[in-house]
Amino acid sequence: MRKTGLLAAALLAALPVFAYADAFSDRLDGTWIATKQFKDYPRAVLHFDGQKLHFENLFATAATVEYKVIEQGKEDFVINFEYHHQVERGNGRIIDRKESQDYRYHVEDGIPILSERVYELDGRGEIIWKEYLRKENFTDGFESQLSKKLNSTKPVPTVMGE
Repeated sequence: MRKTGLLAAALLAALPVFAYADAFSDRLDGTWIATKQFKDYPRAVLHFDGQKLHFENLFATAATVEYKVIEQGKEDFVINFEYHHQVERGNGRIIDRKESQDYRYHVEDGIPILSERVYELDGRGEIIWKEYLRKENFTDGFESQLSKKLNSTKPVPTVMGE
């Protein structure tokens, strides 16, 4: 009886965690498309379904991975995923590689946005590298206010003037 009680208590304690995960996946479910296209490369596309993310045109091959929520604010949150694959170097040697991506989910003017963040070492700090909109909200060339704000920071000069 005691083991059953402990098991029941553990399951009940975990229920809010599952509901919590569902709250984030409900906001992500669907297809997200990169707002900008680089040169002649196909646009990156993200498909969220529950705790799974299927990506296309992000790396050399499409794949499905699990994502996790790593940071949350009042209205936004950050998800992360890792993708392990093999890459052929210029000398023909094949190596194992791990890619890690972070996306900030935020809403501006009622439109949900996923922003890929990178950290610039030129003094600007965090900037937005790419942004994604839901398929139904897609606008080619869209740039969020967050992206405009972070990306407009001037780099620190590398040479001191006299």
